[in-house]
Amino acid sequence: MSRLFQKALRRSGTKPQRHKAKRDSKITTVPLAYKVRRIDFGDGEKDAMSIPWGDVSTAYHTTGIPNIEVFIPGSPRMITSAKRANYIRPLLGISLAQKLIKARIAKTVKGPDEAQRAQMPTFVWGEATNARGQRKTARIRTANGYSLTVTGSLAVIEHLMTNTPAGGAYTPSKLVGADLVTRLPDSGQLQIS
Repeated sequence: MSRLFQKALRRSGTKPQRHKAKRDSKITTVPLAYKVRRIDFGDGEKDAMSIPWGDVSTAYHTTGIPNIEVFIPGSPRMITSAKRANYIRPLLGISLAQKLIKARIAKTVKGPDEAQRAQMPTFVWGEATNARGQRKTARIRTANGYSLTVTGSLAVIEHLMTNTPAGGAYTPSKLVGADLVTRLPDSGQLQIS
C-alpha cells in the first residue's frame, strides 16, 4: 500500500479491515480467501475459501482448539473476486463507500422467504487435527442458516427461562449443551469420521 494511500486512510479515520484466523490461541490477521481447498460439506466436494467469521473466537472458547479457520463453498469466480477484494478492502471502510454499498444492498439483496428457506438446508463441516497429525471430520445438515438462527435463539431463551447459569459469558453449546444443534428442527445427527 502506498504511503499516500495510507496517509489518506489515516486522515479519513478509516482503518483497513482484514480477515482473522486463530493461530496458537491468538487471533491473527490474514488476507481474505488466503486458503482455498476442496471440501465435502456433506453435499459433495466443492471449492471452498477461508472467510472472516466470529467462529474463530467462539469456537476456541467452546473447544479450546488453538488453530481455527472458517471456510465457505465458493465458485472459482467468487474466490478470485474475494482475493482481489483484499486490494481494495481499505477503501470499503470509508464512510461514502459504506453509504453507497449499504444503499445498493438495500435495493438488491432480499433474503429468502419461508418456502425458499425450507428448500435450502445448511451443510456444516468441521475438521480437527491433533499434534500427532490424526484427523477427525464432522458433518451435519441443518435448517437454513436464517431459520437455524431463530430456532437456536429460542432454544437458548427457553433454557434460560428454566435454568440459572453462573455469571459470565457463554457460547450456545457451552450454555445449553454440545448437542444443541442436533436438537433443533430440521437438523440431522452429527457425523464424525
